[in-house]
Amino acid sequence: MSSTLRGFPDPFPVRVDGRRPLRYRTVSGATRAVMRGWFGSQLDVRELQGMPHDGPLLVVCNHLSNIDPFLFGGYAPGAMFCMAKRELFALPPVAWVLGGCNCYPVERGAPDRWALRTTLQLLARGGRVLIFVEGTRSSRPGMRQVETGVGFLARRSGVPVLPVAVWGSENALRRGTLLPRRTNVRVRVGAPFRPDIPAVRHADRAIADEIAGRIAELLPPMYRGLYGAKPAA
Repeated sequence: MSSTLRGFPDPFPVRVDGRRPLRYRTVSGATRAVMRGWFGSQLDVRELQGMPHDGPLLVVCNHLSNIDPFLFGGYAPGAMFCMAKRELFALPPVAWVLGGCNCYPVERGAPDRWALRTTLQLLARGGRVLIFVEGTRSSRPGMRQVETGVGFLARRSGVPVLPVAVWGSENALRRGTLLPRRTNVRVRVGAPFRPDIPAVRHADRAIADEIAGRIAELLPPMYRGLYGAKPAA
């Protein structure tokens, strides 16, 4: 996969010692400066800064805005990896920066074996991997049905899962706009857990829905969407 994307680091990841590459540190520092300067006290990411520093850990979150990945990149402690849609890696300079920030491409709409295999390898090495479980941004507040891939990754890796919820970011950067608005943005972090692994044919779907229920419990009711009436196991 990396060889077909000009600019993307080969081999990936850039560092295997658990520390942030220089590109990661640079972008993270710039992100914090811009977000704190723009949102001020309206940005509440205190719980994100207190999340576990070490892995292996599958970090799962809902997705409302293009700002969401920057919240993790700017404020989550330590080095984290993140899947991102392949389209973002089209330009070689962007692919170079994203790869250095521990982001790697995933082909949406079909099983991407390279992305799944890379994720499992990162987790096996003790890494922390961020997955936006809905696969794309929600068009409005309310969780969509999550992708079964997150259930597959949780089942195959066997690592703890950390649910995280974000809300308000959809008002900070609306679809089709480039400039953010000053508004309240909140991130809430749950407790790590290990999903139940049911002995049924469609286990990955059941696991994915359990993970979504854990995220929904952290959200205000209007943001829970399909999982508003599904308490976590």
